[in-house]
Amino acid sequence: MAKDIQVKDGAKLSKRMYKNRVALSDDVKKQVVDEMSKTLAASFDVYSQAKFAHWNVKGLNFYQLHLVFDTVAKTVFKQVDPIAERITQLGGVANGTVRQAAATSEIPAYNVEALNGPEHLTALADSLGKYCGLMREVSEKIDDLGDKPSADFFNQLIVDAEEELYFLESHMEAGNVQ
Repeated sequence: MAKDIQVKDGAKLSKRMYKNRVALSDDVKKQVVDEMSKTLAASFDVYSQAKFAHWNVKGLNFYQLHLVFDTVAKTVFKQVDPIAERITQLGGVANGTVRQAAATSEIPAYNVEALNGPEHLTALADSLGKYCGLMREVSEKIDDLGDKPSADFFNQLIVDAEEELYFLESHMEAGNVQ
């Protein structure tokens, strides 16, 4: 097996780094790629969870939630390609197959027993909240590594994902004031 291939839960992950002229040290580029790879896996995972909720929600407010869950999926899916491309811009390999995402995602497994709107809202809000938190962590680590452009790149992704989290949580409030 090649030195740059790692196997995790049956998925082969390339750790290869390509030389390029990006004005960061090779070590920093590798660390940034490693951090960003966490969000690539998580974005695919959250996208698929949002689609699961979209396809399977039942009950009161079905149609509205069906649309909300699809909007969450679309927003997160729009983040997948830019994250993968930023990884490759820095010389890394975008390990972005479904099998790779499943093996490396830090997002908890979706509650596939969820049936009605409130259950799906809770399950998806939990996953999306974890995703938003992970992106904040990654952005801070990348900033600490000295790659301000990549940290700034993540900041807009965070704003977009947290807006979707706000929409989910607003459905859950049902008049309860904290």
